[in-house]
Amino acid sequence: MFYADLCHMHPNPLSGTTTVIDPNNVDHFTDHYFLNSRIALRHAGVSRRVLYQVFQRENAILCGMKFVYKLLGSLAPEVEVHGMEDGERIGPRETVLHIAGPVDKLLEYETIYLGLLARMTRVSTNVREAVEAAGVKPVLFFAARFDIPEAQEYDGYAARIGGATGASTQAEADAFHATAVGTMPHALIAAFKGDTVAAAVALAEALPNEPLWVLVDFQNDSARTAVDVFLRLRERGHRLDGIRLDTSQDLVDESIRHLGVETRGVQPELVNEVRRQLDLSGGNAVKISVSGGFSPEKIRLFEEKNAAVDVYAVGERFFRGSIPFTSDVVGYYEGNNFIPCAKVGREFRPNPRLKRIK
Repeated sequence: MFYADLCHMHPNPLSGTTTVIDPNNVDHFTDHYFLNSRIALRHAGVSRRVLYQVFQRENAILCGMKFVYKLLGSLAPEVEVHGMEDGERIGPRETVLHIAGPVDKLLEYETIYLGLLARMTRVSTNVREAVEAAGVKPVLFFAARFDIPEAQEYDGYAARIGGATGASTQAEADAFHATAVGTMPHALIAAFKGDTVAAAVALAEALPNEPLWVLVDFQNDSARTAVDVFLRLRERGHRLDGIRLDTSQDLVDESIRHLGVETRGVQPELVNEVRRQLDLSGGNAVKISVSGGFSPEKIRLFEEKNAAVDVYAVGERFFRGSIPFTSDVVGYYEGNNFIPCAKVGREFRPNPRLKRIK
């Protein structure tokens, strides 16, 4: 019997337009021993149909299957694929993918599909943890500067699957079918001689139709700066949509020293003080975003303390950890008969959650 008879089938092919590695250039990106193995198989005249099985060892949010399916689609009609969908919760050692096809044609793809799954599942899982910690509040994916640009398309997709609401580069934001989001860099303020108000006015007048979010920690007095920016923009007829707190983790913001708070970086007390002073100045509609070393644990702390945060912006924490996947041949076919053949401990494990993809 072929694979379709071994596991329950649910016809539900995934679709998508995202690009993936060129199937004609797979050799350049695969482990060399697979290429040597292919040569040995073809020299011996072996093109046996086998069944590959893929799993990992964590509780995770699966991501990257869309790219894997597009990659393996180049092997149709010889290859049959059953798998899960992006965004599904998976458990340790749970089979997420079965691939049946000629061994000499599948060997070289293992490195690539495992890499796609490992990276994007790690990102989507980390994002989901932050999203769940934030509750109903949006979490933005601000991780572009922590890895190579070529990964952004994959990372943006994984961030969306994980539940983020937006991203800072257009390459990432394309996955959200939206425009990239952000505030301003410290460099812009420095270009205006450290004058945050002048930088904010320049942005408002140059881009009158874009939402205006202003970074207010340049002078390490965030509440005063936020109020000054709001009042000047209002005076000139501009709307301030939000401010971002990004106080250095080495400093105590001057806004909370009078409260006796000596905790460094962005803290719930700082957020609430900025909120209080904006409200007193009439800036009740101005939203507050926070950034700088935010993890799920820190987000949960802010939520437990009812910090007046409207948006969480998270960066390098989304790349923490590792979720490696493993792929094994677990059997081969003699005609229509499936013959189990696997490394000890890696035997064939059916999963009724898998769906027929192609």
